Amino acid sequence: MDSKEITKRIIGSQKAVFETGFNSMVMLQEQTFNAVDNFLRQSPWIPAQTRSIVNDWTGIYKKGTTDFKETADQNYSKWEEGLTSGFEAFKSKLKN
Repeated sequence: MDSKEITKRIIGSQKAVFETGFNSMVMLQEQTFNAVDNFLRQSPWIPAQTRSIVNDWTGIYKKGTTDFKETADQNYSKWEEGLTSGFEAFKSKLKN
């Protein structure tokens, strides 16, 4: 097995570990959002403005996690390309 294949497997396993951890975090956060949402719906004494703030916060968090995942995926691709194609080719691409 050559070094490029070994490198691809290492990067693939690192990416799989990241995705597993990330998906676990997202699942936990979704459960928390659902619990808070249920609490807000069952509590008529909480003002509508507070509910709106919590919903806005939830949307911001979801957008942030989506952006983070996209960035991580792009960087894993760049990392794999840089390590498998050679440092000089990768370095010249970064300058452009």
